[in-house]
Amino acid sequence: MVNTRTFLVVALGFALPLMMCAQPRLQMQSLVDWGVVVPSGSLTKQESVKYRVPIKNTGNKTLVISSVRPQCGCTTAPLERDTLRPGEETGMNITLTLPAGSGVIDKYVTVFSNDSAGSHVVKLRAEVQRPLQLSSSFLGFNQGYVGEPTRSKIKLTTQVDEDVTITIEPVTPGLSVVGPSKLTARKGVAVPIEVEYVPNAFGAFNVALKIKTTLKDYEVIDITGYGIADAPKR
Repeated sequence: MVNTRTFLVVALGFALPLMMCAQPRLQMQSLVDWGVVVPSGSLTKQESVKYRVPIKNTGNKTLVISSVRPQCGCTTAPLERDTLRPGEETGMNITLTLPAGSGVIDKYVTVFSNDSAGSHVVKLRAEVQRPLQLSSSFLGFNQGYVGEPTRSKIKLTTQVDEDVTITIEPVTPGLSVVGPSKLTARKGVAVPIEVEYVPNAFGAFNVALKIKTTLKDYEVIDITGYGIADAPKR
């Protein structure tokens, strides 16, 4: 006859390791790389890229995803489901809003769950290459004085095979173009655009400039600028 106490001890000896080993396991990729992304619209048109990240519970206990935290407001990552039984899958639908500028974007999304391994991070990467790019979206002027010229310069670069004609048109009285007002931009070559402004009053000033091009979707680009003018030198 088997002793009851002995039976319980043996049973617990088998059960405890199984209980201790019962764990949820979150499995997902660690990188989403869209590669080179060429937006089709103008500089002011908001565009984004999307990707569905598969998530699977490879453990032997129910996985509960408590929260998903994108790095910043430019990224959203809603889940299709937040609770997965062993072997079940779901998806996280990532949308990354592209900036107005060109260059490499590096962001991340952190997923928190009851996986004992801790939080999981998926890195997001894209290289934005716009057909036309400005080195700055505004004109910042040097320290100015009433009645004396102060200057500002930005650069324009195109990434298209065709030559693009650039025409610079000052809008604000007192604002003028330094050098030619009509230029040709060739692929990958930065074209400098320099303007000069003569403040007529003490304090902060604002200016406006139009850049017209022969590139589709970039026919007219409105640029604003600002600076501060001190009293005339004595």
